[in-house]
Amino acid sequence: MSVQTEFSDLIRAMARRDWGTADRLLDEVESIDWRGGSQVIAAAFAIAVNERFTADHSPTDVARFVAETRSRFPAAQSLPTLEMEALVRAALGEVDLIENLDPETALQMQIVFLGKLLQDGYRAEPELEAFIADVERTAADVLWPPKGAI
Repeated sequence: MSVQTEFSDLIRAMARRDWGTADRLLDEVESIDWRGGSQVIAAAFAIAVNERFTADHSPTDVARFVAETRSRFPAAQSLPTLEMEALVRAALGEVDLIENLDPETALQMQIVFLGKLLQDGYRAEPELEAFIADVERTAADVLWPPKGAI
């Protein structure tokens, strides 16, 4: 199974609330040290956050979203609230807010947020597959930029 497929399958499992499959896939990707995975998860997180928030969102909207996420997911309780808000705001364009955020902590946050966004979202099968295709294209651009882009 390719890295791309493993992470796409993880996103599918999260959207379908198939937690047994999601847990199994998380174990699998941890065994390969998340190779390529942080880019796929980051792409999914960024796309989903930008679909969730309107252009005129406020820091209060983000704080409310973070509070909802923390209340729904026990795994979010151990994550720092202000950094969670900063990560969401960074995905919405305020990238300087996460200059000192540990990449491993950011990945944990992105997974938790992605779980909420996928559950709250939409994701009928055609919509889910279009979302995953967009995520795969975005992640591929980061992992394998076109020749001459570097």
